[in-house]
Amino acid sequence: MNFRICKICNIKYPIFLGPMMHISRAPLVAAFSQAGGLGCLASSGMTEGEFRRQIALIREQTDLPFAINIAWITPNAEEIVQWSIEENIGIFISSAGLPEKNLRRIKSAEGKIFQMVANVTQAQKAEALGVDGVIAKGFESGGVNSLNAIATLPLVPQIVDAVSIPVIAAGGIGDGRGLVAAFALGADGVLMGTRFLVTHECTVHNNFKNALMNAIDTDTTSINFPEFSIRFWKNKRAMELVVDPKVEDLPWKRGSEVIQGGDTERILLGAGQIVGLVKTCLSVQETIDRIISEWKMTVRKLQNLTSFEY
Repeated sequence: MNFRICKICNIKYPIFLGPMMHISRAPLVAAFSQAGGLGCLASSGMTEGEFRRQIALIREQTDLPFAINIAWITPNAEEIVQWSIEENIGIFISSAGLPEKNLRRIKSAEGKIFQMVANVTQAQKAEALGVDGVIAKGFESGGVNSLNAIATLPLVPQIVDAVSIPVIAAGGIGDGRGLVAAFALGADGVLMGTRFLVTHECTVHNNFKNALMNAIDTDTTSINFPEFSIRFWKNKRAMELVVDPKVEDLPWKRGSEVIQGGDTERILLGAGQIVGLVKTCLSVQETIDRIISEWKMTVRKLQNLTSFEY
């Protein structure tokens, strides 16, 4: 595909994997890159040993490009940058801030960096700092969101108009129709997370995969905390947090619960508003192939509309 984001990242399709904490790990990341997208390792909370093991596992499964997510609120974020440079990682997805000195470190190592943003002002600041692109993350997306985030549909075109660097659309995109919509809004590509929770290579418990496949459009909830909001799969625990949102109750360090635990009422799982679109569990390759097929089919339908005489 002749998209500038594909050229920048040396990937086949302009589709990024969302960095889902404790979930976007080696099996999912490698499969995503191997299928033609840009896999992204969610590094938050990792020790050096775990980080390097994940990198080795990814490289055992693919020799194609993948990215590292750096969440700057992570205590050892600067160390993760150093480990990434030592491992010759060339692409970074930056979130929760962007320290200028670390941007310079990444750029001096010839790395590409894409910044998560929630509004036009953030996008313009990121462009001024010299990032290679921005990821416009709408309020529909699963996981951590900005308190002042807006929906993807109005967000993307405003950012596209405000910056000259590539814009990746994120939030509310779950199939090929969403990919077409993102292009129509002026985006150069998309970032998708929730759709890939229900794939064979994703290591979340099968109970959650089955629950998501039976989901309807209202089965997520967004919970506001003092400095951010989080969109969760709607279960009993999430609804308790709606009433009494305590940051200390968030499972930042309990990733094994999401991966191994099957209690769909008590374990918190980030998920976006596209859950109602997820009806099948396929491999990552099959999922991306289906998205591309839907994209092409939707474009053909739109081309037929252009011949209609009003």
